[in-house]
Amino acid sequence: MKRHFILLSGLSIALASCTSSDGTMNKGLLGAASGGLIGALIGDNLLNGDDDSSSGSSGGSGSGSSGGGSDGSFLEDNSGLITGAAAGYAAGAISDSFAKNEVRQKYLDGYNKGRSDAIKELYWVKRDAERPSEDSSIQRRYYEVPVPEHVTTDGVLVEPRKVVIEVVE
Repeated sequence: MKRHFILLSGLSIALASCTSSDGTMNKGLLGAASGGLIGALIGDNLLNGDDDSSSGSSGGSGSGSSGGGSDGSFLEDNSGLITGAAAGYAAGAISDSFAKNEVRQKYLDGYNKGRSDAIKELYWVKRDAERPSEDSSIQRRYYEVPVPEHVTTDGVLVEPRKVVIEVVE
């Protein structure tokens, strides 16, 4: 049990410094390591209630048992560790997907704000370009001209209306 604790503690510390390409911590690996550590501490005791007594008695004796310390298989001996690592990885993957969605939403918000700023800037540039200069001697006058009812060359009847004509002097 102590060997698992030391091994997983070192693995958790090593993975805590891992980052992904976007600069955020890789929560999937960190979740697996921390979940494995929690699984080793809690899960082994819950799923294998006699783990401390069997490993304590086999560790002190010089019997001919092979490396594991108990009669069960590797999966049975480490079921809490494996269950904790799987649960930790799942929790890490879920939190990683939430973080990626949050980063994507912030990117889209920034992109839309940038587009909005570009449109506003284009509006002001266009408005300033169309504004007549103060020192210019150009005068603009607008005349309203009535257009009578008539038939065009292609046979369309145009109703009478008024047209505004701009005259630049």
